[in-house]
Amino acid sequence: MDDIVHSLTRLGFSRNEASVYLACLKTGKARAVEVAKLAKVNRATTYSVLESLAQKGLVTPLSDSGERWYLPEPPERIAALLHLQQQEIESRRRMADQLMLRLKVFHNVAAHKPKIRYVESVDGLRNMQREYEGRGEDIIQMVAYDTFCAICPRSRVESHRDELARGTGRVRSILITDQDLGDQDELGDEFVCISPSLMDVQGEMSVCGDRLLLFSYQSGIIAIEIHSKTIADTARATLELAWKEAQRWAKNGKGDWALGEASLKSMTNPLPEDKSDRPQKEVSDDNKTINT
Repeated sequence: MDDIVHSLTRLGFSRNEASVYLACLKTGKARAVEVAKLAKVNRATTYSVLESLAQKGLVTPLSDSGERWYLPEPPERIAALLHLQQQEIESRRRMADQLMLRLKVFHNVAAHKPKIRYVESVDGLRNMQREYEGRGEDIIQMVAYDTFCAICPRSRVESHRDELARGTGRVRSILITDQDLGDQDELGDEFVCISPSLMDVQGEMSVCGDRLLLFSYQSGIIAIEIHSKTIADTARATLELAWKEAQRWAKNGKGDWALGEASLKSMTNPLPEDKSDRPQKEVSDDNKTINT
């Protein structure tokens, strides 16, 4: 009998439900006290179990001569009960599938929210730099170089530069400075120098992979890292345009000293000739003559 009780529990019965239902099958129509005695379950518990089985359709309560009796339904009802439970599960699964579409909307919104990190102090900046040094991804940046050097120890600038040089990523820097850096490797071997008179910048914008860093160097170091591919791609496109225009200005307006050696090599496309001062040709439709 214990093996039958165990099997019924695997079908979803509680142990008391299995014992009481099995006792009902043996007694046929019986009162709760008789079922409790055969099932070896206390009387109070038996009453609640019989009501539970009645709700499942496995026993039917009857009233006879003012007494409450219980009539067991045939075992085939268990299969019908499982079939109903399966239908209920299928109905819940379909409901869950429909609900998933709505829940994913909220999930995607949360997933695409940018992650923002706030960093302050020179030590905080150096820790953040170490993270990017180890990523090995391309970096493009615009740096208020004079302001940066004034607040950041030279040894840390050199350490950062050396680590970037050992990495596999390409590093391009637009340095806002009036210093004559020549072809020094300041923040990478690709750099362009732009005069502060053209761009009054007191901070830095750097893009590395899917991260955008914004720095303020005006009163100490304050940095914000935004982890978002969409935002990083937008900032990268802006810096790419600034890089091209900075190269153009440095080549035409300041001379070759303003470009790092690798930056000069990257300028493979010569600038178009300025023809604004050349006389224009005028063709007359009447006499087909050309005036220059």
